[in-house]
Amino acid sequence: MEQQANIAFTINGKDATAAPGETVLAVATRMGIEIPALCHHPGVEAYGTCRLCVVEVVWGKRSKIVTSCIYTPYAGDRIETDSERVRRTRKMVIELLLARCPEVDILKQLAVEYDVEPGRLPASVTGTWRDKCILCGLCVRVCAQGVRQNAIGYAGRGSERTVTPPFAGKAEGCIGCGACVFVCPTGALHIEDTATERVMVETETRLPLLACRTCGARFTTEAQFNLISARGLIPKKTLYTCPDCRRAETRSRAETLLAVPAAAISTAKG
Repeated sequence: MEQQANIAFTINGKDATAAPGETVLAVATRMGIEIPALCHHPGVEAYGTCRLCVVEVVWGKRSKIVTSCIYTPYAGDRIETDSERVRRTRKMVIELLLARCPEVDILKQLAVEYDVEPGRLPASVTGTWRDKCILCGLCVRVCAQGVRQNAIGYAGRGSERTVTPPFAGKAEGCIGCGACVFVCPTGALHIEDTATERVMVETETRLPLLACRTCGARFTTEAQFNLISARGLIPKKTLYTCPDCRRAETRSRAETLLAVPAAAISTAKG
């Protein structure tokens, strides 16, 4: 099969090339050009939810606004990431997101950067963790694509739309891995460990913790252990060992090898 050629275009007047299928956001990031993108993470497929990563594509006298995380450029495209039209569009997006989540720090920072007038749109505050959820969907996508558990999803429409386990009940598919908490850009999700269990706070899911075979510290859930063990990718002995003890064992093995005289190693090989 004939290999497709790279696509030549410009970003902010600079020559750029994109591999087939590579997005404008990926190219801009590689070139050190900053584009805000709250719903983007390299570990999951792009979805274009937050709309903050909009850029302007110009052809002669015509132009249009596109989301850079899903737009793949064409040869000759002229991309502007900070034009007046781009900033005006991002400003409106920030206003809308702030109306939903007025206390989110990253949105406050963006509001200052883009001179957004606070309070112009009425805020919708529920007094729950959803006041920090911008519905970017990163948690839903990482659970489905990365962990392959589909423990959470969307429910409702419009202003009532929310992230929730199926039928608003217990997240039966949740293994307590914390991937959703890790990718959340606004700090809406939280994870807490007690002496014996892990609590996914917002979904009210509780999972028993397993103890390390070496030090006895509880560090992973039974559900996560069983899932990874069933996939057979990591030895059970390693799975039963907490990260601190794994590092200590690796360091000990390395020190033992370094302490063996070179002559002994040559003799062993011979």
